[in-house]
Parts: sequence; C-alpha cells; structure tokens
Amino acid sequence: MHCYVINLPSAVRRLERTKRELATYCPKLTWSVPPMFVAAEMSDEQFAAVYDSNAAWKLHNRDLSRGEIACALSHQSALREFLKTEDSCCMIVEDDVLFSPAIGDFLDGLQNWMSRRSEKPTCAVLSEAAAVRYWTARRWIGDIKRTRPIEIYGAIAYVVNRAGAKSILETNAVPIKTMSDQWAFYRQNGLSVFGVDQFLAGSFDFSREDSSLSSGRAEVYQQSCKKVARPSLLKRKMMGVKAYARRIFWLLSGVWGGGETARIPDYIKMQIEKGAR
Repeated sequence: MHCYVINLPSAVRRLERTKRELATYCPKLTWSVPPMFVAAEMSDEQFAAVYDSNAAWKLHNRDLSRGEIACALSHQSALREFLKTEDSCCMIVEDDVLFSPAIGDFLDGLQNWMSRRSEKPTCAVLSEAAAVRYWTARRWIGDIKRTRPIEIYGAIAYVVNRAGAKSILETNAVPIKTMSDQWAFYRQNGLSVFGVDQFLAGSFDFSREDSSLSSGRAEVYQQSCKKVARPSLLKRKMMGVKAYARRIFWLLSGVWGGGETARIPDYIKMQIEKGAR
C-alpha cells in the first residue's frame, strides 16, 4: 500500500516528524507528497474557479475558508495520484498524524479486506468517531472492530479503495462545496464509511504553532455570523431542546462517544512529553 502525505512545502518540520512516524509504525508502506494547493499562493480568480460559495452555504450555513478549500483540493490531488496507479487502495494522512503501534498489522489486514470490496466505494477512517452506535461494531482485524459512525470528523488518516476515491471526487467535484472530512456528506452520496473502535491514528498537538487552516476557519466563521441574522430567543431555546433531545435519543439507541474526536492515549502523550515522538 502507498501512503500520500498532505504536507505544504513550507512545513518541513511536520514532514520530518511524519516520516519518522511512518518509518517506525508503517515500515512496509511507501509514501510520497502529492501536488499541493497552497492557499497563500492562490489568487482570488483561482479560488472563484474552484469553489462554489452558494453550495457551501446550503451545506454549512457559512463560507469555507481559503485554507479549507486548498486542503480539500490537496486531498483530491492525492486521490487523483492514487487513481493513476494500479493499486487497490491507498492511505492518505495529514502531516500532523500520530500512529498507534497497532497500525502496521491492522493495515496488512485492511488491505486484504479492501481488495474484496473493489466494486463498493469504501473508506476506513482511522481516527476515533465522535459518536457510534455500539451495536454496529463488528469484529474486523485482530482485536479491532469496525463501526458505522454517526459522527466522525477529521481526515488525519484514512484508507480508501479505487471506487471510494472516485465517489469522493464525484461528490465534491470542482467547484468544491465542502471540506475533505465531511464523511457524513460523502456517505449520503454512496460512500461506505467505516470507523474503528479504538485509537489507531490521531493528531499531534501543534497548538503552539500558527495554523493557517484554524485561523482562516475562525475568521470566515466570524464573517459568516455577521451575514446571518441572530436567531430569536424562541428559536435559540428550540435549538437547545433539539440538541438535548438528540443526546437522549443517542443514549436510548445505544450510542457511545459524543466527545472529542481522535483522543490521544495517555501513553502516547507521555512519549510526546519526553520527546520520543
């Protein structure tokens, strides 16, 4: 299996750390960095040509930031590079990925499993889901179970087959309308999305570094809020009741999670603090 690393040319330190992660925990994988889209280097005309603002508003009730648009285009670039090969599946990771020691053996089994689903658009998201119905969990590879997540975010690490790559590219075709990690939207349009019941991949804490993606998202969110009228008191109350009812429904229907996505286990946090990761 080949791995495509989403990494900006300027993020040298991130790439070096990701190379160490791959060499240590996924030694059988080959890897490369696909052609990237850098938001800071794209003109207004280029963004206008590749982005559908009206469709984004219908989906998210806000615009996408330039960083989100460039990130989605970079993930699509990786998918197109994959489809140029004869491989049955590939892994795509972002350059802040952290792996569990169990990832290597899991990927060996996952590749065989994916090869048997060549006609079905399939994606396995390797970070923890925010919410999962426990009765959907099925034994998968080793002691790892596969799940059908209700909520799952992040494109930090995922494995996709050829049919799945084509489905993602068709669903979010240029001009794009959503982010790279909107798995629920892709699932609604024919992609089978599976999650895992334990930590296999998560995000390294680069909070001390400037994040153009996070800051750009916050700026666009603030601008979008100015365009949207503040809901009335009654509507805000109803929104709160709806959110509470949703949690109750999840509880009654056997849902676990609902918290932070891709939580980092304590033993990995200790390795990071000691400088071992």
